[in-house]
Amino acid sequence: MKKNFNTKLFSEGAEFLVLSKLLLARIETYKAYENQEGYDLVAINARKNLSAKIQVKSKNFKGDSSFYLNKDCKTESDFYVFAQTNSLTRDYKVIPDSESRPNLFVLDLKTVNKYKKIDNKGTPYLLLSSLPDKEQYLEDWDQIRKFLKVA
Repeated sequence: MKKNFNTKLFSEGAEFLVLSKLLLARIETYKAYENQEGYDLVAINARKNLSAKIQVKSKNFKGDSSFYLNKDCKTESDFYVFAQTNSLTRDYKVIPDSESRPNLFVLDLKTVNKYKKIDNKGTPYLLLSSLPDKEQYLEDWDQIRKFLKVA
């Protein structure tokens, strides 16, 4: 792996991608301030005083499906969105937009906890390929809409 490869822009881009998808799905959502522990976005239903904390995890290499989770986080998210941006090749070359399409998988905390694994250093991770019928989670914004009781 190439040392000092900065993925900050990719991570920020994934958060804004998810934010825009939620807004387009008519789910009122805001980006959290920098360094909020355990979540990146907050979706709300102001009329019913409900909110959902959303953690965005991104992988940038084409086809990469393993996502590390926060190890010692005191604030748990209600949902995770696992973003496969598919924007880089293994030799760190950027794939043109016309050849890459991001995949966004929406999972609630219960599902993440059910399928997460722990590596030999004690760090939890989720392997999307281990999910049965993972396609059902692809851009499933309705989960968040139901959680917030948004029509």
